[in-house]
Amino acid sequence: MKLYRIFPNILAFAIIQSRVALASPEQPGSPPAQLCNGHAELCSRAYTNVSFACTHNAYSYAPPNDPLVLNQQRTIQQQLDDGIRAFMLDVVRTKQSESLIDKLTSLITRGLFRKDTSIDSVHLCHESCLLIDKGPLIDTLKVVKTFMDQNPTEIITFIIENVSGFTPEELRPSFEQAGLDEYAYTPEFAPRSSHSGYPWPTLGDMIKNNQRLVVFIDDKADTSVVPYILPEWEHVVEIPYDNVNPVESFPCSQDRPRDGIPRDLLVLNHFVYNRATIVGKNIDSPISPSQVKKHGYNTFASLSTHLDTCKQTWSQRVFNFITLDYYDIGDGGIFQAVDKVNGLSS
Repeated sequence: MKLYRIFPNILAFAIIQSRVALASPEQPGSPPAQLCNGHAELCSRAYTNVSFACTHNAYSYAPPNDPLVLNQQRTIQQQLDDGIRAFMLDVVRTKQSESLIDKLTSLITRGLFRKDTSIDSVHLCHESCLLIDKGPLIDTLKVVKTFMDQNPTEIITFIIENVSGFTPEELRPSFEQAGLDEYAYTPEFAPRSSHSGYPWPTLGDMIKNNQRLVVFIDDKADTSVVPYILPEWEHVVEIPYDNVNPVESFPCSQDRPRDGIPRDLLVLNHFVYNRATIVGKNIDSPISPSQVKKHGYNTFASLSTHLDTCKQTWSQRVFNFITLDYYDIGDGGIFQAVDKVNGLSS
């Protein structure tokens, strides 16, 4: 594993570290207060009424060191330790074996046109695995499982982009073999035509029932097959993600789904792309850490302005997933923004 840059700003480091060790004041002799994601105040709130720090393309960190494919500087383990509680992940089908002999053997055993459905074929990549491949999904799930074992009052969310159109049956073995299925939240409510108003549990109840992992996927969900892999667009809407550098004002309108119907959960995308136009086609790539710092996109001031502006569109709605690239650059803005939405002091 290559070295990662430490936070350039002492304030950002202090804010992040304070979240790890946060505890509520107690009276002598009284039982310890129940904490939910570090705060007793969150325990009585429904999952839909809580804001979480989220990383866009959470797996997309070095190596490789190509800035054109990276969105983060810190590993999944470091993100968890820092206080990130929601992770955007892309799953892509890749070949289990690379040698010619193994490929020929695979063709014979699986058939010429049959897709590789093995657990090792589900990789974390962006669009394809040629530029960045973080290996099998199960490896990252094991990291999260260990963290959840050690932190029994933390709620974690996955927002998965199903690039290769995996079926739930193909994804289930990764969760089961990692042991994360035992923590997965399985709702008991039936689909609603309104796509909203579902009776989501409180964080306290999720912790009590040990169903502390919420999994959304954008395509191919089938809860009759795998009940804990939930259809993202039944429950989640997001504001535009394709923001082009430089951004003077982040948008607030509903982007996906584009039916204009609100859902229970809201993603605030607060990241930016570089755009090049080649033969009339737009090619977007992540901005660099130096650009993030130069424009101050990840500062609390920038995030706070975005939140305040979007309140005009979304009224009293909670911005559930505040999503950044290179969240560790700046003044710890993502965590201050989450606390602002949750009505907590950093």
